[in-house]
Amino acid sequence: MILKHSISMKPAHMTLLGVLVFVATLSPLSGGEQPKARSQPIKLTGIFDPFERQDTNVTHAVVMKPIPKCGECHARAVLSQDGPSPRLELFVAHGRTTNSWVIAGRPKDRQIVFEKPKFRLAYAEGRLRGTYEGRMRARIELKPGE
Repeated sequence: MILKHSISMKPAHMTLLGVLVFVATLSPLSGGEQPKARSQPIKLTGIFDPFERQDTNVTHAVVMKPIPKCGECHARAVLSQDGPSPRLELFVAHGRTTNSWVIAGRPKDRQIVFEKPKFRLAYAEGRLRGTYEGRMRARIELKPGE
């Protein structure tokens, strides 16, 4: 009885059914976001290496001076793609204090660029590299952690 019903379908119903099957097949191939197919966050670890700091003895201008090697601050980050744009959560531990920032990214020239006042970071080839320019200047380099 089901076979008889499917054979006697009107051409409009057959066309609609064909379109629905085509769209259902094409959606995963075209990169349509699937609720269960979210990418796993990437965990990164590395250094936040300060190399200059603002000279507080100079009050009428911003003058940077080299920092004697005081050690690299430990940095870690989580790169995730939960929404429409990539998101970076950056944590920098120095002494007893840990600072954190959340920075939205955007694709540019085969990399993901994260910019925020004082920060300029780029994720490419499995590494996050960049700089921090505030009261101090630092190099940042993180790679996938264990």
